[in-house]
Amino acid sequence: DRDVYLHTLPMFHCNGWGMPYALTAMGARHVVLRKVDGEDILRRVDAHGVTLLCGAPAVVAAILDAAAARRERGEAVPGRGQVRMVVAGAPPPSKVIARVEGELGWEFVQIYGLTETAPLLTINRAPVEYDGLDPAERARRLSRAGTPAVGVRIEVDGEGEVLARSNHVFEGYWEQPEDTAKAIVDGWFHTGDGAYLDGPYVVIADRKKDVIISGGENVSSIEVEDCLYQHPAVAEVAVIGVPDEKWGETVKALVVLRAGEEADEAALIDFTRGRLAHFKCPTTVEVRDSLPRTATGKLQKFKLRQPYWEGHDRKVN
Repeated sequence: DRDVYLHTLPMFHCNGWGMPYALTAMGARHVVLRKVDGEDILRRVDAHGVTLLCGAPAVVAAILDAAAARRERGEAVPGRGQVRMVVAGAPPPSKVIARVEGELGWEFVQIYGLTETAPLLTINRAPVEYDGLDPAERARRLSRAGTPAVGVRIEVDGEGEVLARSNHVFEGYWEQPEDTAKAIVDGWFHTGDGAYLDGPYVVIADRKKDVIISGGENVSSIEVEDCLYQHPAVAEVAVIGVPDEKWGETVKALVVLRAGEEADEAALIDFTRGRLAHFKCPTTVEVRDSLPRTATGKLQKFKLRQPYWEGHDRKVN
């Protein structure tokens, strides 16, 4: 009942509608936003003593940009040592995690789940033994999706897909028996997320449909995105596979630059080639003004892929 929760999630999404019930049951206070705006979030953290908020990586990016603008104006950034930032919706880059804890002084917590799992499957909150870690290593460990929540069983099958079962995994899709049969096999829900286990921790590698197969090699779009996020000029990035006659697919990066920053295609490709195996590096980079997102801030990669795959029978070569 001491928590003050700031809503940044649409309440028509599973995580968004679950929080009002849980927080009301605990007697916590609610602070509601009309739209996501980084500076508005910081103002409300300051004015209402916010201690907890959830959001997709896009929400975190908006807060970090607003905090940087405040520092340039010589203004204080509120919430240090007070706010817990819970992130879900997509695996955040380790650089972003380090900035949340370093620049904001907020505790970073990652959760993973789906609407079908109502929604929580795993949680990653730093244990005390992380306190002495180098910030980069701490951020790397916090970039994992986490360990299974109470009552949840997780397996990663031979194809690298996350399978889950618990008493809050859904029974099936309404009046869609064929889709239900594909999703739930022998009591296990097939999430469609590619992952591997790092000890007890689940590490999300990619949506299975977002894995790029180039020359027979699997490329995780998340790994390439995480690399490009390290470039100081990059504000947002989405990596997709596009058709290629020789390789089947090649890696393409769509990038939004930070205000006032410049970087061309060659510079960004060279940046990745110094950090990744060359087959994983983008062959093309396109700078855009914005990237399409859902109401919760998730990238809509299908919209980005669509124009490149028009006229193709399959979305993978």
